[in-house]
Amino acid sequence: MTSRHRREAIWLVALAAVCLILAGCRQPLEDAYGQRRGVGVEKSVNGTRVLGEMFEKAGHTVFSWRRLSPRLRQRADCIVWFPDDFETPSDEVRFWLEHWLDEEPGRTLIYVGRDFDAATWYWEKIAPQVAAGDRANHRRCLVDARLLFDVRRSGRPAEQQCDWFGDKRGPFKRDARTLAGEADWIDGIDASKLEIELHGRLLPGPNAQVLLESEGDALITSQEVGDGRLIVVANGSFLLNLPLVNHEHRKLAARLIDEVGPPRQTVVFLESDAGGPLISDEDPSATMPIGLAIFNTWPTNWILLHFVVVGILFCCWRFPIFGPTLPPEPPGLSDFGKHLDAVGELLKQSRDASYANERVRQYLETIKQTR
Repeated sequence: MTSRHRREAIWLVALAAVCLILAGCRQPLEDAYGQRRGVGVEKSVNGTRVLGEMFEKAGHTVFSWRRLSPRLRQRADCIVWFPDDFETPSDEVRFWLEHWLDEEPGRTLIYVGRDFDAATWYWEKIAPQVAAGDRANHRRCLVDARLLFDVRRSGRPAEQQCDWFGDKRGPFKRDARTLAGEADWIDGIDASKLEIELHGRLLPGPNAQVLLESEGDALITSQEVGDGRLIVVANGSFLLNLPLVNHEHRKLAARLIDEVGPPRQTVVFLESDAGGPLISDEDPSATMPIGLAIFNTWPTNWILLHFVVVGILFCCWRFPIFGPTLPPEPPGLSDFGKHLDAVGELLKQSRDASYANERVRQYLETIKQTR
Protein backbone atom coordinates (compact mmCIF):
# COMPACT_ATOMS: atom_id res chain seq x y z
CA MET A 1 0.00 0.00 0.00
CA THR A 2 1.33 3.44 -0.91
CA SER A 3 1.72 6.14 1.72
CA ARG A 4 -1.14 8.07 0.12
CA HIS A 5 -3.46 5.08 0.37
CA ARG A 6 -2.36 4.49 3.95
CA ARG A 7 -3.15 8.09 4.91
CA GLU A 8 -6.55 7.82 3.25
CA ALA A 9 -7.27 4.62 5.15
CA ILE A 10 -6.32 6.25 8.45
CA TRP A 11 -8.63 9.18 7.76
CA LEU A 12 -11.47 6.86 6.82
CA VAL A 13 -11.08 4.82 9.98
CA ALA A 14 -10.99 8.01 12.06
CA LEU A 15 -14.14 9.25 10.32
CA ALA A 16 -15.85 5.92 10.97
CA ALA A 17 -14.91 6.12 14.66
CA VAL A 18 -16.49 9.57 14.91
CA CYS A 19 -19.63 8.28 13.22
CA LEU A 20 -19.81 5.39 15.67
CA ILE A 21 -19.60 7.77 18.62
CA LEU A 22 -22.31 10.01 17.20
CA ALA A 23 -24.53 7.05 16.32
CA GLY A 24 -24.33 5.84 19.89
CA CYS A 25 -24.86 2.08 19.79
CA ARG A 26 -25.90 1.45 23.39
CA GLN A 27 -25.17 -2.29 23.34
CA PRO A 28 -21.39 -2.77 23.19
CA LEU A 29 -20.15 -6.07 21.80
CA GLU A 30 -16.79 -7.71 22.43
CA ASP A 31 -15.31 -7.94 18.93
CA ALA A 32 -11.50 -7.95 19.33
CA TYR A 33 -10.13 -9.88 16.35
CA GLY A 34 -7.87 -12.93 16.26
CA GLN A 35 -7.05 -13.18 19.97
CA ARG A 36 -7.41 -16.23 22.19
CA ARG A 37 -6.74 -14.98 25.73
CA GLY A 38 -6.69 -11.66 27.53
CA VAL A 39 -8.86 -9.13 29.30
CA GLY A 40 -12.07 -8.54 27.37
CA VAL A 41 -11.19 -10.80 24.40
CA GLU A 42 -11.91 -14.38 25.49
CA LYS A 43 -15.63 -13.92 24.77
CA SER A 44 -15.10 -11.87 21.62
CA VAL A 45 -17.22 -12.91 18.65
CA ASN A 46 -14.05 -12.48 16.56
CA GLY A 47 -11.81 -14.42 18.96
CA THR A 48 -10.06 -17.78 18.60
CA ARG A 49 -10.64 -19.27 22.05
CA VAL A 50 -13.09 -21.92 20.83
CA LEU A 51 -10.75 -23.07 18.06
CA GLY A 52 -7.91 -23.23 20.59
CA GLU A 53 -10.03 -25.45 22.85
CA MET A 54 -10.73 -27.74 19.90
CA PHE A 55 -6.98 -28.10 19.34
CA GLU A 56 -6.56 -28.94 23.04
CA LYS A 57 -9.32 -31.55 22.93
CA ALA A 58 -7.52 -33.11 19.96
CA GLY A 59 -4.52 -33.66 22.23
CA HIS A 60 -2.33 -30.69 21.34
CA THR A 61 -0.61 -28.17 23.61
CA VAL A 62 -1.78 -24.63 22.85
CA PHE A 63 -0.46 -21.19 23.79
CA SER A 64 -0.59 -17.68 22.32
CA TRP A 65 2.30 -15.47 21.16
CA ARG A 66 2.61 -11.97 19.72
CA ARG A 67 6.04 -11.83 18.08
CA LEU A 68 8.37 -13.84 15.87
CA SER A 69 11.03 -14.67 18.43
CA PRO A 70 13.40 -17.53 19.36
CA ARG A 71 10.87 -19.22 21.66
CA LEU A 72 8.33 -19.44 18.86
CA ARG A 73 10.99 -20.76 16.47
CA GLN A 74 12.06 -23.49 18.91
CA ARG A 75 8.78 -24.63 20.45
CA ALA A 76 6.10 -24.37 17.76
CA ASP A 77 5.15 -27.39 15.67
CA CYS A 78 2.18 -25.54 14.19
CA ILE A 79 1.46 -21.81 13.97
CA VAL A 80 -2.15 -20.62 13.56
CA TRP A 81 -2.22 -17.00 12.43
CA PHE A 82 -5.32 -14.78 12.33
CA PRO A 83 -3.77 -11.39 11.40
CA ASP A 84 -5.91 -8.34 12.09
CA ASP A 85 -4.64 -6.90 8.82
CA PHE A 86 -6.28 -6.73 5.40
CA GLU A 87 -2.94 -6.67 3.56
CA THR A 88 -0.83 -9.67 2.62
CA PRO A 89 2.11 -10.50 4.93
CA SER A 90 5.28 -8.47 4.45
CA ASP A 91 8.39 -9.96 2.84
CA GLU A 92 10.23 -9.95 6.19
CA VAL A 93 7.47 -11.87 7.99
CA ARG A 94 7.12 -14.39 5.16
CA PHE A 95 10.88 -14.98 5.10
CA TRP A 96 10.94 -15.63 8.87
CA LEU A 97 8.02 -18.06 8.70
CA GLU A 98 9.38 -19.85 5.62
CA HIS A 99 12.71 -20.32 7.40
CA TRP A 100 10.84 -21.70 10.43
CA LEU A 101 8.91 -24.14 8.22
CA ASP A 102 12.13 -25.35 6.61
CA GLU A 103 14.04 -25.91 9.86
CA GLU A 104 12.25 -29.13 10.83
CA PRO A 105 10.06 -31.48 8.78
CA GLY A 106 6.37 -31.77 9.59
CA ARG A 107 5.77 -28.19 10.65
CA THR A 108 2.52 -26.48 9.62
CA LEU A 109 1.54 -22.84 9.21
CA ILE A 110 -2.19 -22.04 9.02
CA TYR A 111 -2.88 -18.54 7.70
CA VAL A 112 -6.47 -17.25 7.96
CA GLY A 113 -7.40 -14.20 5.90
CA ARG A 114 -8.93 -11.16 7.60
CA ASP A 115 -11.78 -10.65 5.15
CA PHE A 116 -14.62 -11.34 7.62
CA ASP A 117 -16.13 -9.67 10.66
CA ALA A 118 -18.29 -11.66 13.08
CA ALA A 119 -19.72 -8.52 14.70
CA THR A 120 -21.76 -7.76 11.59
CA TRP A 121 -22.71 -11.44 11.39
CA TYR A 122 -23.91 -11.31 15.02
CA TRP A 123 -26.16 -8.27 14.59
CA GLU A 124 -27.66 -9.78 11.45
CA LYS A 125 -28.40 -13.13 13.11
CA ILE A 126 -30.13 -11.74 16.20
CA ALA A 127 -32.37 -9.38 14.21
CA PRO A 128 -35.45 -11.68 14.33
CA GLN A 129 -35.24 -11.92 18.15
CA VAL A 130 -34.91 -8.19 18.85
CA ALA A 131 -37.81 -6.69 20.79
CA ALA A 132 -39.75 -3.88 19.16
CA GLY A 133 -38.44 -1.30 21.62
CA ASP A 134 -34.82 -2.23 20.88
CA ARG A 135 -34.99 -2.30 17.09
CA ALA A 136 -33.78 1.26 16.57
CA ASN A 137 -30.68 0.66 18.68
CA HIS A 138 -30.14 -2.70 16.98
CA ARG A 139 -30.18 -1.03 13.56
CA ARG A 140 -27.61 1.51 14.75
CA CYS A 141 -25.35 -1.27 16.03
CA LEU A 142 -25.64 -3.18 12.76
CA VAL A 143 -24.91 -0.08 10.67
CA ASP A 144 -21.95 0.78 12.91
CA ALA A 145 -20.43 -2.70 12.53
CA ARG A 146 -20.90 -2.69 8.74
CA LEU A 147 -19.46 0.80 8.40
CA LEU A 148 -16.33 0.03 10.40
CA PHE A 149 -15.70 -3.22 8.51
CA ASP A 150 -16.27 -1.63 5.09
CA VAL A 151 -14.05 1.33 5.92
CA ARG A 152 -11.18 -0.92 6.98
CA ARG A 153 -11.58 -3.05 3.86
CA SER A 154 -11.60 0.03 1.64
CA GLY A 155 -7.99 0.75 2.55
CA ARG A 156 -6.73 -2.41 0.85
CA PRO A 157 -5.75 -2.58 -2.83
CA ALA A 158 -8.30 -3.94 -5.28
CA GLU A 159 -5.96 -6.87 -5.88
CA GLN A 160 -2.76 -7.88 -4.12
CA GLN A 161 -0.34 -10.75 -4.56
CA CYS A 162 2.47 -12.34 -2.56
CA ASP A 163 4.48 -15.54 -2.92
CA TRP A 164 1.96 -17.51 -0.87
CA PHE A 165 -1.34 -16.36 -2.36
CA GLY A 166 -3.25 -13.41 -3.72
CA ASP A 167 -6.63 -11.87 -3.07
CA LYS A 168 -8.93 -9.43 -4.75
CA ARG A 169 -12.06 -7.61 -3.83
CA GLY A 170 -15.10 -9.58 -4.82
CA PRO A 171 -17.78 -7.99 -6.94
CA PHE A 172 -20.22 -8.70 -4.11
CA LYS A 173 -20.56 -10.58 -0.84
CA ARG A 174 -21.46 -14.20 -1.42
CA ASP A 175 -22.70 -16.92 0.92
CA ALA A 176 -21.03 -20.28 0.27
CA ARG A 177 -23.72 -22.97 0.38
CA THR A 178 -21.98 -25.57 -1.78
CA LEU A 179 -18.68 -27.37 -1.34
CA ALA A 180 -16.28 -29.18 -3.62
CA GLY A 181 -12.88 -30.65 -2.93
CA GLU A 182 -11.17 -33.69 -1.51
CA ALA A 183 -13.37 -36.39 -0.04
CA ASP A 184 -11.78 -36.09 3.40
CA TRP A 185 -13.03 -32.53 3.57
CA ILE A 186 -16.56 -32.74 2.22
CA ASP A 187 -17.75 -36.17 3.46
CA GLY A 188 -20.36 -35.76 6.19
CA ILE A 189 -20.74 -31.99 5.69
CA ASP A 190 -24.23 -30.64 5.01
CA ALA A 191 -23.26 -27.69 2.81
CA SER A 192 -26.81 -26.31 2.85
CA LYS A 193 -26.39 -25.50 6.55
CA LEU A 194 -23.11 -23.64 6.13
CA GLU A 195 -22.95 -19.88 6.79
CA ILE A 196 -19.58 -19.13 5.20
CA GLU A 197 -19.27 -15.61 3.80
CA LEU A 198 -16.98 -14.51 0.98
CA HIS A 199 -16.30 -10.81 0.55
CA GLY A 200 -13.03 -10.92 -1.34
CA ARG A 201 -11.71 -13.89 -3.33
CA LEU A 202 -8.68 -15.99 -2.43
CA LEU A 203 -6.27 -16.49 -5.35
CA PRO A 204 -4.26 -19.71 -4.83
CA GLY A 205 -0.49 -19.55 -5.17
CA PRO A 206 1.21 -21.07 -8.24
CA ASN A 207 2.14 -24.26 -6.36
CA ALA A 208 -0.96 -24.49 -4.19
CA GLN A 209 -3.49 -27.29 -4.14
CA VAL A 210 -7.12 -26.35 -3.52
CA LEU A 211 -8.45 -28.50 -0.68
CA LEU A 212 -11.90 -26.91 -0.47
CA GLU A 213 -13.82 -24.58 -2.75
CA SER A 214 -17.31 -23.30 -3.44
CA GLU A 215 -18.49 -22.63 -6.99
CA GLY A 216 -14.93 -22.09 -8.14
CA ASP A 217 -13.94 -19.80 -5.25
CA ALA A 218 -11.11 -21.27 -3.18
CA LEU A 219 -11.80 -21.62 0.54
CA ILE A 220 -8.71 -23.56 1.68
CA THR A 221 -5.44 -24.18 -0.16
CA SER A 222 -2.29 -26.08 0.75
CA GLN A 223 1.27 -26.01 -0.52
CA GLU A 224 4.69 -27.29 0.48
CA VAL A 225 7.16 -24.72 1.80
CA GLY A 226 10.58 -26.23 2.39
CA ASP A 227 10.08 -29.24 4.64
CA GLY A 228 6.85 -27.80 6.03
CA ARG A 229 3.36 -27.04 4.87
CA LEU A 230 1.41 -23.83 4.40
CA ILE A 231 -2.40 -23.90 4.65
CA VAL A 232 -4.23 -20.73 3.61
CA VAL A 233 -7.88 -20.19 4.61
CA ALA A 234 -9.90 -17.52 2.79
CA ASN A 235 -11.31 -16.03 6.01
CA GLY A 236 -12.48 -16.90 9.50
CA SER A 237 -16.21 -17.14 8.80
CA PHE A 238 -16.19 -20.77 9.95
CA LEU A 239 -13.28 -20.65 12.43
CA LEU A 240 -13.86 -17.69 14.77
CA ASN A 241 -15.72 -17.99 18.08
CA LEU A 242 -19.21 -17.01 16.98
CA PRO A 243 -19.30 -18.89 13.63
CA LEU A 244 -18.24 -22.09 15.43
CA VAL A 245 -21.69 -22.18 17.00
CA ASN A 246 -22.69 -23.73 13.66
CA HIS A 247 -22.22 -27.51 13.90
CA GLU A 248 -21.15 -27.85 10.26
CA HIS A 249 -18.49 -25.20 10.82
CA ARG A 250 -17.15 -27.23 13.75
CA LYS A 251 -16.84 -30.23 11.45
CA LEU A 252 -14.76 -28.20 9.00
CA ALA A 253 -12.62 -26.87 11.85
CA ALA A 254 -12.03 -30.46 13.00
CA ARG A 255 -10.89 -31.40 9.47
CA LEU A 256 -8.46 -28.48 9.55
CA ILE A 257 -7.10 -29.67 12.90
CA ASP A 258 -6.61 -33.15 11.43
CA GLU A 259 -4.35 -31.61 8.78
CA VAL A 260 -1.88 -30.62 11.50
CA GLY A 261 -1.04 -34.24 12.20
CA PRO A 262 -1.02 -36.55 15.24
CA PRO A 263 -1.65 -35.27 18.79
CA ARG A 264 0.91 -33.93 21.27
CA GLN A 265 2.11 -31.14 19.03
CA THR A 266 2.68 -27.60 20.23
CA VAL A 267 0.21 -25.29 18.49
CA VAL A 268 0.86 -21.56 18.80
CA PHE A 269 -1.77 -18.93 18.01
CA LEU A 270 0.14 -15.99 16.56
CA GLU A 271 -1.66 -12.70 17.28
CA SER A 272 -0.90 -9.50 15.40
CA ASP A 273 -2.42 -6.16 14.45
CA ALA A 274 -2.04 -4.11 11.27
CA GLY A 275 1.51 -4.33 9.96
CA GLY A 276 2.08 -7.89 11.14
CA PRO A 277 3.91 -9.34 14.13
CA LEU A 278 7.13 -7.89 15.48
CA ILE A 279 10.31 -9.77 14.53
CA SER A 280 12.63 -9.98 17.54
CA ASP A 281 15.90 -11.72 18.40
CA GLU A 282 14.87 -11.86 22.05
CA ASP A 283 11.82 -13.27 23.79
CA PRO A 284 9.67 -10.85 25.79
CA SER A 285 10.52 -10.85 29.47
CA ALA A 286 7.92 -12.39 31.72
CA THR A 287 6.25 -9.59 33.65
CA MET A 288 4.03 -10.11 36.64
CA PRO A 289 0.53 -8.68 36.13
CA ILE A 290 -0.25 -5.74 38.36
CA GLY A 291 -3.43 -4.25 39.74
CA LEU A 292 -6.73 -5.83 38.78
CA ALA A 293 -5.08 -7.53 35.76
CA ILE A 294 -3.86 -10.27 38.09
CA PHE A 295 -7.45 -11.52 38.41
CA ASN A 296 -7.57 -12.14 34.63
CA THR A 297 -4.25 -13.96 34.29
CA TRP A 298 -3.87 -17.70 34.56
CA PRO A 299 -2.86 -19.34 36.90
CA THR A 300 -2.83 -16.50 39.44
CA ASN A 301 -6.57 -15.95 38.98
CA TRP A 302 -7.37 -19.52 40.08
CA ILE A 303 -4.91 -19.41 42.98
CA LEU A 304 -6.35 -16.14 44.26
CA LEU A 305 -9.88 -17.47 43.84
CA HIS A 306 -9.10 -20.38 46.17
CA PHE A 307 -7.54 -18.01 48.72
CA VAL A 308 -10.65 -15.82 48.60
CA VAL A 309 -12.97 -18.80 49.20
CA VAL A 310 -10.86 -20.07 52.11
CA GLY A 311 -10.71 -16.54 53.55
CA ILE A 312 -14.50 -16.19 53.43
CA LEU A 313 -14.96 -19.54 55.18
CA PHE A 314 -12.44 -18.52 57.88
CA CYS A 315 -14.22 -15.21 58.47
CA CYS A 316 -17.58 -16.99 58.76
CA TRP A 317 -16.09 -19.35 61.35
CA ARG A 318 -14.10 -16.83 63.36
CA PHE A 319 -15.95 -13.55 63.51
CA PRO A 320 -19.75 -13.69 63.18
CA ILE A 321 -22.04 -14.35 66.17
CA PHE A 322 -25.08 -16.26 64.98
CA GLY A 323 -28.36 -15.86 66.86
CA PRO A 324 -29.18 -13.50 69.79
CA THR A 325 -26.37 -12.43 72.07
CA LEU A 326 -26.06 -14.31 75.40
CA PRO A 327 -25.00 -12.77 78.75
CA PRO A 328 -21.61 -13.93 80.01
CA GLU A 329 -21.58 -16.69 82.60
CA PRO A 330 -21.23 -15.39 86.22
CA PRO A 331 -17.84 -16.05 87.79
CA GLY A 332 -17.71 -19.15 89.99
CA LEU A 333 -17.48 -18.61 93.78
CA SER A 334 -15.71 -21.90 94.50
CA ASP A 335 -12.60 -21.21 92.42
CA PHE A 336 -9.71 -21.20 94.99
CA GLY A 337 -7.33 -19.82 92.37
CA LYS A 338 -9.30 -16.58 92.30
CA HIS A 339 -8.95 -16.36 96.12
CA LEU A 340 -5.17 -16.59 95.78
CA ASP A 341 -5.20 -13.88 93.11
CA ALA A 342 -7.23 -11.60 95.38
CA VAL A 343 -4.89 -12.13 98.38
CA GLY A 344 -1.89 -11.46 96.14
CA GLU A 345 -3.41 -8.18 94.97
CA LEU A 346 -4.00 -7.10 98.61
CA LEU A 347 -0.40 -7.91 99.57
CA LYS A 348 0.82 -5.99 96.53
CA GLN A 349 -1.17 -2.92 97.55
CA SER A 350 0.49 -2.95 101.01
CA ARG A 351 3.86 -2.23 99.35
CA ASP A 352 5.59 -3.98 102.28
CA ALA A 353 7.72 -6.86 101.00
CA SER A 354 8.72 -8.13 104.45
CA TYR A 355 5.11 -8.21 105.57
CA ALA A 356 4.11 -10.09 102.43
CA ASN A 357 6.92 -12.63 102.86
CA GLU A 358 5.92 -13.13 106.52
CA ARG A 359 2.32 -13.84 105.53
CA VAL A 360 3.44 -16.35 102.86
CA ARG A 361 5.83 -18.07 105.31
CA GLN A 362 3.08 -18.24 107.94
CA TYR A 363 0.71 -19.77 105.37
CA LEU A 364 3.22 -22.45 104.36
CA GLU A 365 3.86 -23.42 108.04
CA THR A 366 0.12 -23.70 108.61
CA ILE A 367 -0.21 -26.01 105.58
CA LYS A 368 2.61 -28.25 106.90
CA GLN A 369 0.99 -28.52 110.34
CA THR A 370 -2.39 -29.50 108.89
CA ARG A 371 -0.72 -32.26 106.84
